[in-house]
Amino acid sequence: METKSVNIIDCPICGAKNALKIMTNELDIPYLGKVIETTMICDKCKYRKSDILPVEVKEPKRFILKICGEEDLNKRVIKSSTGYIKIPELGFEVKPGPASQGYISNVEGVLNRLEDSLKTLMNWVETDEEKKKAEEILKRIENIKNGEETATLIIEDPLGHSAIIGDGVKEEKLTEEEIKLLNSGSVFIMEK
Repeated sequence: METKSVNIIDCPICGAKNALKIMTNELDIPYLGKVIETTMICDKCKYRKSDILPVEVKEPKRFILKICGEEDLNKRVIKSSTGYIKIPELGFEVKPGPASQGYISNVEGVLNRLEDSLKTLMNWVETDEEKKKAEEILKRIENIKNGEETATLIIEDPLGHSAIIGDGVKEEKLTEEEIKLLNSGSVFIMEK
């Protein structure tokens, strides 16, 4: 069952009167359950934000997938706004923060998002060594997408709303200790 609503308000970003359209849909998504999908778009300044907010609390979970080839790149990924993403081989970890958004994609889409984030971070690096490290990670992401290198995609969600769906995905319940260790944050590259 799908419930839709649309509201129009003044944009808090640019101040334009009756310019921000807020569209919400209540959906029942397989593996995720009932969610509220929200999209905000300003006709004036083009501000845009989308999110998927789960209605139900589920069991805290960790999903682990060894990315070995093209078949793995096509596996479905549901990442809620409370989901953590890790690729230990690359030293990558994405922690949810206040502006974190949920999305539904596939493994290749997650790698593309990580690539885009890394390219943005490269604009802020201060040394040639940092730039070289970032370029090496970009090359490794490309190798993973081309099946020339393997990596492990881990998604942890203390509210149980994230998932990797497909054959070969290992699913584990998070312990109370593991849940406490998960902190809010942003994107960073861990030293290896």
